[in-house]
Amino acid sequence: MNPNKYRRTPTPDLPNRQWPNNHLTHAPIWVSVDLRDGNQALANPMNVDQKLALWNQLVALGFKTIEIGFPSASQVEFDFTRRLIEENLIPDDVTVQVLVQAREHLIERTYESLKGVKQAVIHVYNTTSVVQRENVFEKSKDEIKAMAVQGAKWVQEYAVKASEQNSE
Repeated sequence: MNPNKYRRTPTPDLPNRQWPNNHLTHAPIWVSVDLRDGNQALANPMNVDQKLALWNQLVALGFKTIEIGFPSASQVEFDFTRRLIEENLIPDDVTVQVLVQAREHLIERTYESLKGVKQAVIHVYNTTSVVQRENVFEKSKDEIKAMAVQGAKWVQEYAVKASEQNSE
């Protein structure tokens, strides 16, 4: 994307502001989430071959970061991730991104799906919704924060293990 394509919108001079006076000088990293969020929204989610067809289109469009799925959520998601890696379908200049809840067994499964990938972003999340916190997890704010921190630690631990395995 050419960040100079459009003229900057004039802004009023208000000296007490800080971040609103900052201007983007280069394009952000554009991330397609169609293979994960878009697929999740479908009444009948895509199979591996359908996801592969969309993957090819996203790569052809020039996306350099593509969220490919939630590999610990279903076998199709796991298999699609493995297929991209095993068939060497990820261009060297493309980074894949995956989503995972801050739960150890799901993080472990996610790393299993990514074995052999050249580069990846692991998007770990935890609920912050009051309704889920109180009614599903039955935990306090501090306990939910602790779950998030622990999830981040697990991601780091599994990253170290994966790095060691890839260097062997």
